[in-house]
Amino acid sequence: MKTVLASVSDKTGLVELLKVLQQYDELRIFATGSTAAFLTENGLPCQTVESLTGFPEILEGRVKTLHPKVFGGILAKDSVTHQSQLNAHQIPRFDVVIVNLYPFESVAKSGAAEAEVIENIDIGGVALIRAAAKNYQSVAVLPDRESYGMLIQELSEKHGAVSVEFRKTLARRAFERTAYYDSLIAAYFARTEETSGMPQLLHLSFSKLQQLRYGENPQQQAAWYQQMDNRFEAPFEQLQGKDMSANNLVDAAAAYNILKEFPKDAACCIIKHNNPCGAAIAATIEMAYEKAYAADPVSAFGGIFGFNRPVSRQIAEHVTQNFIEIVLAPDFEPDAMDVFAKKKNVRVLKVPGLAKPHENTVSWVLKDMEDFGMLLQENTRNAELPELTTVTKEPLPDHTVSDVAFAWAIVKHLTSNAIVVVREGQTVGFGIGQTSRIASMNIALQQAGEKAQGAVLASDGFFPATDNIEAAAQAGISIIIQPGGSIKDQEVIEAADQHHMVMVMTHERCFKH
Repeated sequence: MKTVLASVSDKTGLVELLKVLQQYDELRIFATGSTAAFLTENGLPCQTVESLTGFPEILEGRVKTLHPKVFGGILAKDSVTHQSQLNAHQIPRFDVVIVNLYPFESVAKSGAAEAEVIENIDIGGVALIRAAAKNYQSVAVLPDRESYGMLIQELSEKHGAVSVEFRKTLARRAFERTAYYDSLIAAYFARTEETSGMPQLLHLSFSKLQQLRYGENPQQQAAWYQQMDNRFEAPFEQLQGKDMSANNLVDAAAAYNILKEFPKDAACCIIKHNNPCGAAIAATIEMAYEKAYAADPVSAFGGIFGFNRPVSRQIAEHVTQNFIEIVLAPDFEPDAMDVFAKKKNVRVLKVPGLAKPHENTVSWVLKDMEDFGMLLQENTRNAELPELTTVTKEPLPDHTVSDVAFAWAIVKHLTSNAIVVVREGQTVGFGIGQTSRIASMNIALQQAGEKAQGAVLASDGFFPATDNIEAAAQAGISIIIQPGGSIKDQEVIEAADQHHMVMVMTHERCFKH
């Protein structure tokens, strides 16, 4: 005979599981109040935990399993000493413990009042799972509904037996579950507590969303995880195409983050290797696409095409003329999907968040430095242009403010050292990721060519020397936006004045490493 303890919040699949177990052995079932009632109603005789402990559930169900006759039966080793103690106190040994926890996660995400959220913090359930997992040599613990199928498969393959290796797998899953559950609770208190500064102990909760085709390179495994909190929702729906790889996911996120900078304008950006090769804003999404693609048609080959307005058939026909990896937008017109259907490998991502009003939010960036540990830093996303200070004799013309804001919005997303040249809502030159600012400057200006005449140039950091200003002036740049803060700021400003350029400072650096 196998002895089972069941205490579940979500009762889905429980009856079916127990009926399968009955096919292999006679069962003696103990269950907590509502679970016992549910099993009885469904024709499965069971005893209540209360009948085992001789003590009623108290404090509105807050205390019902925390008793030696429960935990003794779970934690007992297969030894003469332990068995004699169980016999002396009339404690049954449990073979299977089935527990799923109070729905803290869903209640917290629902926006419920704090009192209701707190009431959904499971105490006894977590203790039961941990106890059964600790004693996996003797006990099979099922900490969630997904593990039911795992046990059924094990019984089928082993002809009713359960190996210790499998019970250890269940134990690992159990501890993952309780650690995840506790981290959700810690994160909830961190969000609701009025405090400042960085956490002393960092608790993060991530749930696996998808196994990816491969990682950064084909020989690397990768999976996609999403941090879970009360604001969580799936970021996109894949309408067609091959499965996502790690690089696809990173590039799609890069496109999304740039497009969110432009809540008022129709915008298009094309991403290659986590950096834009073309970006533009315009009165219509079709015009924005044409300008973004024209910025660098060569690099656009095999790129990720992002839009912040619904994609029309006209755009679909244009982008599918060449090889593309991904197209993402808040929506797609039906006849546009007819066009994409002819290119079955193209990944089409519907991203509802692109259609929502922009919110200035504070989030966190976690970076793995391998042997140097993890780095956590605040990531402030603000689509508004910082307060500008004009530091040159030439004032900033009103009609150029749009291009200045556009340039700053783009340079924030480029890998440092970063320079971008823009003209009339279109990127015309990029200098990305060079080890010196003058190197990034020269690359951006060379790409811009004649389009640098009268254009706006943005830098993610201050200029350490006047050679950058001389190069920009020689190329015909008329306006520079930069953070300022160099010990040579005055020399840089004077150089800009000598060439009758406008220079504005944000007093806000935007490095991205």
